Amino acid sequence: MLKQLAVLMCLTFLMAPLSGCLGATEEVVADNTSNADDTSSDESTIVVQNDSTPTEPEPSPYDVVCPDGTQETIQWGAVTCAAPTVFKAADVSNETVNLTLKWYGIAAEEWGNYGPVELFIIGEDVDAAKDLEDLFCERHKALDDNWNEEWDCANENYQIFTRYTDEGGAAISTFKRTYIEYDFLMMIMSAKYPGPSEEDYKPVTLHEYFHIFQHSHISDECTGDSRDACERHSKMGGENTPWFAEGGAEFMAQSLYSEQDGSGENYLREVMQRKLEMSQDGYNAQNTSLDQLTYSSEVNAYDVGAWFIAYLIHHEGEDAFLNGFYGDLDSLGFDTAFENNFNATKSEYLADFDAFFAQSTEEVMLLFPEASSGTDETGE
Repeated sequence: MLKQLAVLMCLTFLMAPLSGCLGATEEVVADNTSNADDTSSDESTIVVQNDSTPTEPEPSPYDVVCPDGTQETIQWGAVTCAAPTVFKAADVSNETVNLTLKWYGIAAEEWGNYGPVELFIIGEDVDAAKDLEDLFCERHKALDDNWNEEWDCANENYQIFTRYTDEGGAAISTFKRTYIEYDFLMMIMSAKYPGPSEEDYKPVTLHEYFHIFQHSHISDECTGDSRDACERHSKMGGENTPWFAEGGAEFMAQSLYSEQDGSGENYLREVMQRKLEMSQDGYNAQNTSLDQLTYSSEVNAYDVGAWFIAYLIHHEGEDAFLNGFYGDLDSLGFDTAFENNFNATKSEYLADFDAFFAQSTEEVMLLFPEASSGTDETGE
């Protein structure tokens, strides 16, 4: 099976294992993974050949070699030297891959490099995306004996990559489940909404990486059955309630992007003003609490959530959010970690935020004062 997988990779795609630090590899290169011995059904058992010479067990997919030559084992939630393993559809250019990796690297440098991550970049060709689904399936059947082909590989009811050729967008999936052995995060970027030629593609890449940061601070495993409750959802701010997870990813991404050269000194203020204009009236006109809004709510919980995180960080500081709250989240749970680091319960903070958000647009925007460069100043 591994031999077939390697051949499939070589013939159909360009693949970048990208071992080492982020940014060390600037292009996707052809896979040169050697064929592994698949004669043993038990990878942990040393196979004795006829000459009585024992062979080494197959290396763990968690084992990597760092740029300085040291060996490391990737551990969930721990910063690693390992770069993401990158796969691109046949119609995706190397320029798009390099652009994606550049902004992935900026995010990882800012918030810590976590893994293991598999980065899949989808184009607009359905057949190329379908080939990538087949590669994904064969790869994980080879990596994990417990991989469930019926449920974890693409089928007519589960389109992993092909739907992105039409719908576009980006996403993070967490494969930390009770029934599989190889835990990993999957990041998907696509050719539209936004596409790589659009400026929004850059902060969206940062946004998706912040989800990697969030999930890396949660060790809970889910069953894979949507009918079963999973503590991972509650630690992300609630199942199907995007206020905290999406609001956090969106604000942190836009904030980091605003610090990059060329973004403009008022970039963050302008972004937050647009979010305010699109969400304030609708949110204030309804009675559903922010933490109860869903992805399908008429009010844009992403935008209001981004404003909540901005309000939270303005009062408590970014360190309390990134290191305090997320540092405590896994052991204490969402509500206790929130109260311990933000000096109020979730309900109290939401009530304070609602009062803040009910003010006039001008008063709310005081959270982001307009920058004034020396060249724009005029005398009075």
